[in-house]
Order: sequence, then structure tokens, then C-alpha cells
Amino acid sequence: MKTQMQLKVLVFLVSAIFLYCLGWLIASQWIKSEVETFLTDTLVKNGKIKIRYEALERGGFPFSLAWHLINPKIEVNFLSHTVSFNTNKSTLSIHPFFKKSVIVQNQKTEWRLLNNWDYQKFRNISDNSRLSVSENYDGAITVKYSADNSGIHQFVPTNKRKQWNKFALGKHFSARIKFPNEERRTEKTSHYSMSFTINDIFIINESIIWPKDLDGITGAIELRGNPGTFALEDLIAWRDNGGTIDIERIQFERAPNKLIVKGTLALDADLKPIGAGTIDVSGLATFLNEQEKAGRITKSEANFLNLAILVLSKTTQQPEKTMIRIPITAQNGKLKIGSFSLFNLPGLIR
Repeated sequence: MKTQMQLKVLVFLVSAIFLYCLGWLIASQWIKSEVETFLTDTLVKNGKIKIRYEALERGGFPFSLAWHLINPKIEVNFLSHTVSFNTNKSTLSIHPFFKKSVIVQNQKTEWRLLNNWDYQKFRNISDNSRLSVSENYDGAITVKYSADNSGIHQFVPTNKRKQWNKFALGKHFSARIKFPNEERRTEKTSHYSMSFTINDIFIINESIIWPKDLDGITGAIELRGNPGTFALEDLIAWRDNGGTIDIERIQFERAPNKLIVKGTLALDADLKPIGAGTIDVSGLATFLNEQEKAGRITKSEANFLNLAILVLSKTTQQPEKTMIRIPITAQNGKLKIGSFSLFNLPGLIR
């Protein structure tokens, strides 16, 4: 009797393990087909995204479902820029229940940005990057990205050699972008939203006027209207239909200094930014004094900047502390503070 009971338990355990392994294998194959469909159909359907990889390797057994992309390379063309992505291995997993989502994780990631107009190149290398793309209950798509120890490099060709110079370092970066439901949105109600946070930033450039180290940069931006695929003809239609970019808040912080930018932008007839906003600043006198002591500006330049800002600005009470508010405008291809032009603004066509 005891032997029969032990035999039944053994048969049950073997059957359960076999069924579990079979179920895991079926689910893993399903995820592979979903990943391949996502990569080939969803991402490259408009022809603006190129994806190459050497192989797909199964992973995750026995307690998770995942596939590894070996040596993936992604290239995206966007507004006369080319963005490329490289890593040695990407881990992809799909969660089919509740909110449908795809998660991509990498230990070491390299992003490159090429301006196809002036051929300037930038490179970002980061650790422990994580990208998730999920579909919400209302059909909207949410994209989240995070990475540690990000380093930005600028490509500098010289007479002797070509090299990548470090431009800035950041300890942690995270961003969130929400895309509206393609079927439900209208010109009046649709909008894209983006928020981001960068912590512990160090800028490697001795000639800069702004602080070389920042405690953090945070921002929240909304794009209203339907920009389509962001092709030139889509952006013209977006402009003609009243599309705008609302800068809800971009904040630069380095104790005791703080700078907050808010405003609204659109595109003019030449597809250059046009709009208005404000810059709220605290600790400005301390900041200018630091720049003078560092030799980046002279005493007369510091006095002139203080006087000009006092003339153009007004004092406002923010929740944090008293701040100076400076009005800014973008018009006729120039960014201005009052009647003073700071620099020319680039257009989408040249």
C-alpha cells in the first residue's frame, strides 16, 4: 500500500514537471513569435526604423519567460537626424496579462546621434538601461526608459586624428513618454506627454558660463495635436492645425541656484520656433559672483548682466523662495529676452 502511494506521488510529480516544462516551452515559443512580430511589423512598418540582429536566444527557464537579442543594431531617421542603438545583448520579455508590455534590458548601451545637416555627432554610453513599452487600458502607449552612469561624447575631427571628447556625465536618467490612442484621438484632444529626470550631472567644458555640476534636471512637456510620423509634411499639417508644444516645467537645480523654464511654442511659416514663456531664477547674484571669481566673465560683464536682468525682470513669489522672473520670446528665428537677442533658432528646413 505504501509503495503504491509513493509510486502515485512520483508519477504525479513527474507529470507535473513535464506539463510545466511543456507549458513553459509553448509560452516561450509564443513570446518569440510576438517579439518577432513586434520587431518586424510594429516597429518597421513605416520604413523609418531599421533593425538588425544576429540571433534570438531562449532564456529565463524555469521561472521567467525571456528572449535574448544577440548584437542588435537599431537605426531611426527623425527630423533630419539619425539615431542608432548598439549593444552586445538585449533581454526582451513580454507581459501579456493586465497591461500588455515589452521590456528590454541591457547591461551596456551605446546611442549615437547624427545631424544630417551639419554632420555633428554625439554618443551616449550608459549602464543598466531598461526600456518598457506598454499598452494602457485606453489604448494609449506608454514608453519608459532609465539608465545609470550616462556619458555624452561629442565627435571632434582634428587635423591629427578623430576622437570622441567627453561632454557631460549623469548618474541616473529616466524618462516617460505617453502616445495617445491612434483610433480615438482627435486634433483638439490628442497630445503626447513627456517627463524626464537627470540626477547628478557634471559638464566637462571649461568655457561654459553655467555651472559645471548640477544636482538635477527635471521636466514635463506636452505636444498637442497630431504630428503624424513627424515627417516634414506631417509637421506642416500639425502647424496649420494649431499644434503647440507646452513646456509645463523644465527645472535646473544646483543649490542654492534654481532655474525654471515655462512656455508655449509653435512653428512659424519658416518652420522655426515661435512662442513665449518665462524663466524664474533664484540665487542669480551668487551664481554671477562665482563665474566672476572663476574668470569666466569680467566684473564689468557681471555688473552689466545684473543690471540688465533687473531692468527686464520682476520679482515673483514662488513656493520655494523669492525668485526673479524674466520674460522670453521666440520670434523671427531668434530667442529674445526683452529686446535683446540671445541667439538664432534653427528651423526644420535649411
